[in-house]
Amino acid sequence: MKTSCCILCNNYRCLWLYALFMVVTATHTRAQGNSFHEEVALFAAFDEVPVEIVVDGKWSFETNAIITDSNLLYINVSDFFKHLKIVCNESTVGNSLEGFIENETKTYTIDYNTKQIKVGSKIITSKNGLLEEMGVKYMEASVLSEVFGLTLTFNPRSLSAKLVSSFELPYVREMRIENSRNSISKLQGQEVVVDTIIPRDYNLFKFGMLDWAVNSNQTVNEATTNNVILGVGGELLFGEANISINYNDRYEFDNRQLQYSWRWIDNDKKIIKQAQVGKIYNQSIAFLDSPVIGATINNSPNTVRKATGTYAINEYTEPNWTVELYINDVLVDYTKADASGLYVFNVPIVYGYTTLRLKFYGPLGEERTEERVMNTPYTFIPAKTLEYSISGGFLQDENGSRYGKGDFNYGVNRFLTVGGGLEYLSSIPNRPFIPFAKVAFQPFSTMVVNLEYDHDVRMIGLLNYNFTKSAFLELDYTKYVKGQLATRFNAQEERKIRVSVPFKINQFSGFSKLNFSQFVYDSFNFNQLDFVYSAYYKQLSFNSSTLVNWVGTKSPYMTTNLSMSYRMLNGFVLRPSVAYDLNDNMLTRYRAEIEKRISKMYFSASYERNIASKNDAVFLNFRYDFPYARTGVSAFYSNNNFSFSENAQGSLAFGGDNNYVHAGNNSALGKGGILFYPFLDLNQNEILDKGEKMVLLTTVKVTAGKAVISKKDSIVRVSDLNAFVSYNVEFSNDDLESISWKFKHNTYQILVDPNQYKRVFVPILSLGEVNGTVYLNQKGATKGQGRVTVQIYDKQSKKVAETLSESDGYFSYLGLKPGNYTIRVDDQQLEKLNYQSFPKEHTIEIAVSEDGTIVDGLDFEIKTKVAAAEIEMEASEVNVQIKPKKISEDLAAKPIESITNTEEVFYSIQLGVYKDHTKPKALDNLDLVFYEDLADGNVQYYYGFFRTKEKANIAKNTLAFRGINGTSIVTYQFGKKIATRETSVVKEEEVKESFVPVEAKEQNNTKKNTAFGKISDEKGLFYSVQIGVFKNYVHSNWFLNYKPVFYEILSSDRIRYISGRYDSKKEAKAAQNRIIAKGIKKAYIVKYNDGKKVDTSNGEH
Repeated sequence: MKTSCCILCNNYRCLWLYALFMVVTATHTRAQGNSFHEEVALFAAFDEVPVEIVVDGKWSFETNAIITDSNLLYINVSDFFKHLKIVCNESTVGNSLEGFIENETKTYTIDYNTKQIKVGSKIITSKNGLLEEMGVKYMEASVLSEVFGLTLTFNPRSLSAKLVSSFELPYVREMRIENSRNSISKLQGQEVVVDTIIPRDYNLFKFGMLDWAVNSNQTVNEATTNNVILGVGGELLFGEANISINYNDRYEFDNRQLQYSWRWIDNDKKIIKQAQVGKIYNQSIAFLDSPVIGATINNSPNTVRKATGTYAINEYTEPNWTVELYINDVLVDYTKADASGLYVFNVPIVYGYTTLRLKFYGPLGEERTEERVMNTPYTFIPAKTLEYSISGGFLQDENGSRYGKGDFNYGVNRFLTVGGGLEYLSSIPNRPFIPFAKVAFQPFSTMVVNLEYDHDVRMIGLLNYNFTKSAFLELDYTKYVKGQLATRFNAQEERKIRVSVPFKINQFSGFSKLNFSQFVYDSFNFNQLDFVYSAYYKQLSFNSSTLVNWVGTKSPYMTTNLSMSYRMLNGFVLRPSVAYDLNDNMLTRYRAEIEKRISKMYFSASYERNIASKNDAVFLNFRYDFPYARTGVSAFYSNNNFSFSENAQGSLAFGGDNNYVHAGNNSALGKGGILFYPFLDLNQNEILDKGEKMVLLTTVKVTAGKAVISKKDSIVRVSDLNAFVSYNVEFSNDDLESISWKFKHNTYQILVDPNQYKRVFVPILSLGEVNGTVYLNQKGATKGQGRVTVQIYDKQSKKVAETLSESDGYFSYLGLKPGNYTIRVDDQQLEKLNYQSFPKEHTIEIAVSEDGTIVDGLDFEIKTKVAAAEIEMEASEVNVQIKPKKISEDLAAKPIESITNTEEVFYSIQLGVYKDHTKPKALDNLDLVFYEDLADGNVQYYYGFFRTKEKANIAKNTLAFRGINGTSIVTYQFGKKIATRETSVVKEEEVKESFVPVEAKEQNNTKKNTAFGKISDEKGLFYSVQIGVFKNYVHSNWFLNYKPVFYEILSSDRIRYISGRYDSKKEAKAAQNRIIAKGIKKAYIVKYNDGKKVDTSNGEH
């Protein structure tokens, strides 16, 4: 037993010594050859794949990584650090990476020769954690975590990894700052970066829009009232022109029933940016009792240039009405009034002269045509900027009073704006001229102070303070000059305090508001206090409003209104309300309402009892929204009187091309639209020429707009856009039918023309694709090599693109415009690895094609310069003679036999027959050229010798791209041209396999997998999803999740695999999404008929 143990111990010692010897030997070999494949002997197999890195749960990117058979993750350090914005550079000395991490004082060095990592003063040695292949340096994930504090949690199923860092990554910091800057840009109204900008188009005259509305009211035993509104809009003298008539048959027609205006805007001008003629709106000091007919000009752009800070608007309308807030015709916010009709806006402070409008929409579809034009209490101007406004005209009153106003504002800095001017109103008898001055000051972002002095009229002071994000305090004081007639306000002073405080407790939210106003007269003070409490809980809305009025020291008069709105699960809304007199301690009114909305239909019924007047009222309303009109009927009963009302309104937008007229249920005046013409731009001149076809899209993203895509003519129509406003539009390449099609511009910014459709042509390019394989030649054996950079140059020798070869050596690039290109392996990478490429480059042409030209077979073979030099030496020895060597002599010579054995079959390319031994110029750039003397005295030339017919085919294609056509492949053995039957018995099977005729190749190709079905056997018309095209054999286990799988062998000797058979494209689209979700991101839909692929470029979409 003891002896056995000794023997066993000795055996173990021998094994350990042997293992130690192998490690030393392997280390020595790696030091000499730096071979990656010997490094990965630590594990059985590996795959090089792109892995998605998710950073901070918000951002993600892809980087290349190696995944071993035991799911170890090796990250490409340079690419990984590049994405994270961590400094990483190749060292000029040695084989290492260097830079700094976290901060400039914390430097690092990763040495791939010594397998050491130095971070600051800390040194870590990791023999298995650092790998290198083709000059690309990798680090294992656990080492990355230990050394740099970058922890990756890898999910091999989804090929993704979650990154957690012990410090703020430069990438995260940059994204955070960029988001903050984008937010600031949006607040300040700065433009978003787009691919192309489409400016305004100008026309002397162009008709485009029409609005209409009719309303009829009938009361029993009374006359019927009819009201008709008709408006037309177009472009006149390069500006927006609108005119409308509001006719009521109960009143005599006069010019006040006419609305007309002309407006011109060009933000690129300096002196005058906006001009308006017709009925104009003004922020006047004096009271104007009639509309003003005149003109106004200013140099303020109509864009919303937001400054910091806000002020509040809280007013009343009807309960549950929707209110929209427009600043300079741009919708900036909307809200819904509560059960009492109260609505609140936090209005952003905007630079320049601004027009503030509110639009009101009722639940029955009512759109109030009158718009409240509100005076903005503050005017801020960007620093060092002067803006002015001049307006003048006459009032539509009995006297035709004349009116004019000119004012200016200057931004001293971003916090202070000063201004002044002069206003004139002829109807003021004693002082028609009103000079004024004003100051707007913002000491900090939550407080704004505004002071205004109007000579002989008033002095105003206003302070607005947001003491929390949504709570505010407003103090407003006005003192009037005694005897002034400008404002027709006979109080001496006006004092106002407003406080609003929101609250939120779990699902319970709301706000409370307190308004106090005091008007000081000569003999008394009038006081008014309004306290509002509004709350929301799930489907319940509650509002309480208490109003207290008193004069001097007299007893106050107090009333309270309570209202509630509750939405039931079946969609019905109940809205009860009561009014209570606190002085008399009694109810004065109560009301109950129920409403229901079903899709485009709306119905409501209500009952109201006024106790004080002993009056009962019943209301019934019904509305239905057609796409082309909004209609409604209502009935009203009160004190034995019945009333009925019918209404309808809509609009028409002309000029939609192909006799298309857009009928809508909203107003179209002052609006515009866009017509997109997506087309295949074959000659790339961005013009839809004759013979170029339109392309049908499925989705188009328009900011604040809805795109309607016509299957009839492929035009994309966007309607109901505000004129003189820029909209951002985005197109996606994923929406295109062919993978070779790309939009020339993916994002547009388009300025909408007034009262018309604007035509925008969207060119789509058909791009070419190149592909091939990079082979690594080591000791006569070749295999596909990944991570090799292949560069593409145009005819001006400018690099237009580059791509990396995949793990099997295959590379491809899609995105080349028609033209001539040169493809070659990156010289710097070859120099660094001490390799040479054969051939050095490929010259190709991408032809104009609807489907996109595909140039394949662009193969490269790379080998060490030592091996290349030996081949060149042999080639030079062969070509010492003035004339090329005979091919029979070469094959029998020693250099040939030193590379191959005498029984092996070789292939060569037969180039052509020439008169003598003078080498043709066309063959000058070829390395191994041979000749053979024919019996008739002519000379037959050949190129190269290849072990497989596949490689000979590749060489033949390469010659064709170089312009050497008409070549053919011939077979040689023992230095003689042979037929298949002449090969030796020893190599008979091998020769037969290599000599299969082209038409029989599908039956004998050894790269196919017979576990899959043949596409050629599938009959009928069907859709499928292409998984990929492969050069080598694919095991059936790879496609277990994609069954049923079919295949076909292409002319390039590659194999196409498709998944599934579907009767409709919709089913195939769903399958495509499932396959993409499983990781095959380039899967796309194909169409077959009786086993043959159908060209879908002109087919159905």
